[in-house]
Amino acid sequence: MKFTKVAALMLGLSMAGATLCACNNAPQPVSSDISVIGSQSQVGPGNGETINVADIDKNAASSNYKFTYKGVDIICNAAFDDSKFDSSEFEVKQEASCAGQGLDNVYNFKGGSFIVVSHPMDDNNGEAKVMYVMLCDDTVATAEGVYIGNTAEQVKAAYGEPDAEKSTDKLLYYFKGSSFLQFELDDKGVVVGITYFSTDLS
Repeated sequence: MKFTKVAALMLGLSMAGATLCACNNAPQPVSSDISVIGSQSQVGPGNGETINVADIDKNAASSNYKFTYKGVDIICNAAFDDSKFDSSEFEVKQEASCAGQGLDNVYNFKGGSFIVVSHPMDDNNGEAKVMYVMLCDDTVATAEGVYIGNTAEQVKAAYGEPDAEKSTDKLLYYFKGSSFLQFELDDKGVVVGITYFSTDLS
């Protein structure tokens, strides 16, 4: 049921120009390659629903989709250690969680090429759990080589057939472990958005 709400929200936003709505409903430009994108997305439950951010998935590294940047894997539901990156590679700020559960860390990499949102874990010595990773332009790609500008056919060639129950003509979903990948398509079947999600947001 929650997933249907997320899919409906994302489909509506894709029709509005491949944008994602920030918690404060004030989209901000991030990159010249994208029109607008919120610094933090209302991508999961949040309208009276809760998000499970209590645990880091100890199996995420072996069972979830991975986004790799400069040899470092960034995996939803796994811990995020920003010390693995040169601090000049990103800007970070804390923003109120869309789920109303404290503050999230929002990392904007390479001037907007991709965004990582992590949630600090109170019971894990300050570790932060990756909630989602959004690819914002064609300078970065998934581990399987798919990037913004590819076609739906190229996505399917890399990942196989999408989840038949959840996918639509505008959104392709692929589930693996405690993560899922969402490919947002325009009217011509071209990828205009790629996001890795924690299944806690589904």
